[in-house]
Amino acid sequence: METTIIPKQRMLVAKLTGEIDHHSASEIRYALEREYKRTGTLNIALDFGRVTFMDSAGIGMILGRYKTVKAMGGNIIIYDVSDQVKRILEMAGIGNIAIITDTLRDAIIKLEGSMR
Repeated sequence: METTIIPKQRMLVAKLTGEIDHHSASEIRYALEREYKRTGTLNIALDFGRVTFMDSAGIGMILGRYKTVKAMGGNIIIYDVSDQVKRILEMAGIGNIAIITDTLRDAIIKLEGSMR
C-alpha cells in the first residue's frame, strides 16, 4: 500500500494504491491523523482509484476518520471507487456517512451544494 497525502483547498486528499488490510489501514490512519492535525484542514478525500482490495480494516479506518472530521464540522469524501470496493462500502453503510462520487470535482460540487 502506498499513500500520498496532498493538502488542497481545506481538504486532505489521500491517493491510495494497493490493498487496504489490517496493516495498511493502520499506516493510512496514522498518516491521515498526523497530516489532519498538522494542516488544520476540514475535509478528508480518499482517492480509491488504485485500490485493488479492501477488507473490514478499511471500513474501520474510514469510520475513524469520519468521527475525526465530523467533530470538526468536516466530511469524508471517497471517489473513483471500483465496483468491487463500492459493494463493500455499500454493505457497510458508508454511503450514509461519506460522500461517494466518481471524481473529486463531483464531490467538491456536492460539498458546496450542501453548504448553501
